[in-house]
Amino acid sequence: MLISRHRDTAILTLNRPDRLNAVSEQLYRELIAALLVGDADPSVRCVLLTGAGRAFCVGADLKDHQAGTRTADDRQRYVELGQQVCRQIQTMSTPVVAAVHGYALGAGAEIAISADFLVMAAEAKMGFPEVSIGTFVGGGITHRLPRLIGLRRATDLLILGERFTGEQARDWGLAHMAVPATEVTLAATALAAELAGKAPLALARMKEALRRDDPPETALANEARDLLALMETSDWAEGVAAFADRRDPVFQGK
Repeated sequence: MLISRHRDTAILTLNRPDRLNAVSEQLYRELIAALLVGDADPSVRCVLLTGAGRAFCVGADLKDHQAGTRTADDRQRYVELGQQVCRQIQTMSTPVVAAVHGYALGAGAEIAISADFLVMAAEAKMGFPEVSIGTFVGGGITHRLPRLIGLRRATDLLILGERFTGEQARDWGLAHMAVPATEVTLAATALAAELAGKAPLALARMKEALRRDDPPETALANEARDLLALMETSDWAEGVAAFADRRDPVFQGK
C-alpha cells in the first residue's frame, strides 16, 4: 500500500502491480489501517483510492486460493477482512473517491463501488464473476448495488457476471464520470479537491443519512435533528457568512 497526500486528500494506492493488485490478507490489512488513519485525521478531507500499474484491482488472488493451504479459520479471517474494508469505506465520515483504470473485478469492484464517488476510465472493465466460478460476492454488494442501479440491472450483473465499461457505468448512474484513461487521475484528484472543500460535519451527516435509507417520516425527523445540530457549529456560521459576503467558505470541521 502506497500512501501519499495531495493537499487535503489522502491518496491510497493498491500496490501489487505484478498481480494486478489482486487482494491478499496483507493488502486488506494495510488498506483498513490507512482508511482508519485517514478518517481519524481532521486534516484529511477526502480519501482517493487507486491502483498501481495496469489495473485498479482484479479481485481475489486465485493463485493463493488454488494453493489450498488455507484452514477454515484462515478463510473466515480473509472474508472478514474483505468485509471490513468495504464497511469502512461505506461508513467512514470522510468522503471516498475511487479512481478505476484497467480492471476492477470481484473484490476490486466491491471496493470501488463502496466508494462515495466512482471515476472510471471510459474503457475500464468492471464485473462480478463470482457466481460464474462458484463463489460469492462480499462487502454488502447485494444490498448496495441494487440501490445504486436498480434490482433488474444488478441481477444481470451479479448473476450473469457481465462485464461493463466505464461509459456504461456512467450511463447507468453508477460512475460519477467516465473519462479517457490518461485523465482518470486528474479527474479524480479534482473531484477529491472539490469534496475536500465541503463542510466536513455536514458532509459526514449527509453520508450517514443516505446510508440509512430511512422511511419518509423518519427521514424528516432525522433531517431536522441534523440541521439543528449543524446550526450550532462554527462551520454553519461560516457558511452563512461566506454566502452573504459572496466568497468561498473556509470550513474548520467545528
